[in-house]
Amino acid sequence: MSVDWSYYNDPKFDDLDALYLPGRGEGESKASQIVTAINKLIYKWYNDGDFVVLDNNFLGEECCNDLSSYANWLLIHARAVELLDVRTAKTEGDYEDILRRVADAFLDEELLAMAAKQPKVGTIYECDGPLSAPEVDEDDDYELGYDWNYEEDEEEEDED
Repeated sequence: MSVDWSYYNDPKFDDLDALYLPGRGEGESKASQIVTAINKLIYKWYNDGDFVVLDNNFLGEECCNDLSSYANWLLIHARAVELLDVRTAKTEGDYEDILRRVADAFLDEELLAMAAKQPKVGTIYECDGPLSAPEVDEDDDYELGYDWNYEEDEEEEDED
């Protein structure tokens, strides 16, 4: 995957991040939650290759982090219906287009100014909804060479 952050180099994104992106956590207003959730989705895609995973997703089920909570929060609490398109995305370009449309629609000065007057709603970190990742069977992953208990195994070795 070639990383092209250029779309997000628009100063408007930096200005809105400076106003609404908290230094830690999700902030205390709905605006900070919107900006945080969108930034999580964009950053995790372009930096780590993580995406909103679905059973029928174009990239398959191999993804390190479950981002569905951020997407569900945006869908339910900010009405980011653009995210429903991840169900039918066929290429990386399709997914990038969805992220751009969400950023354009919700990283908007007027919308965020109104949302800043509202207290935070629920949490972006634990939000169930229609965009859910498939269940991962840790036994299958172990057979494939993934060790979900790596830190525990390492600590046990240190004690010996």
